[in-house]
Amino acid sequence: MAWSAPKTWSSGYVVLSADMNNIRDQLNATAPATVSSQGDIVIASGANALARLAKSTTSTQYLANTGTSNAPAWNEVALATGVSGTLPVANGGTNATSLTDKAVLITQDSGTDTVAAVAIDANGELLIGGTSGPAVATITAGSGITVTNGDGTIELAASTSANSVDVFVEILLFGGI
Repeated sequence: MAWSAPKTWSSGYVVLSADMNNIRDQLNATAPATVSSQGDIVIASGANALARLAKSTTSTQYLANTGTSNAPAWNEVALATGVSGTLPVANGGTNATSLTDKAVLITQDSGTDTVAAVAIDANGELLIGGTSGPAVATITAGSGITVTNGDGTIELAASTSANSVDVFVEILLFGGI
């Protein structure tokens, strides 16, 4: 559809009622029953041509330039290509741009609830809670206790001597029997 009198808009131009009437008349001449739905947007579909972009019926859509023609269309944010920067914890992110291999995510008592990745990358390591926050550590052997760390296992053995007979108690964690 062509304008009856093409208009060149310049910065600072005040849109007059005659301009709005021209737009209305152009739209009504094409499809009077379909241009006045709530939420619709009037767009330029070509040189001196107007068209109606119906509102999206899907929630949380935004207006994007799409395709090779950059024609306006409703779209959703593509997380892989439409988001830049780092998503903070307050908005559901981790506030991290990358994570450590073989790590678990923890928060520290810093007052900002930041998320950190703590690597657990050696045999027998565990995440152990403490008053200063979680930390990676291994179980320490003690008197009569031996600790054997394996790939995905921790073996605890306690030995005592009773009447010259050694008694061994083994507990297998993470590895089964």
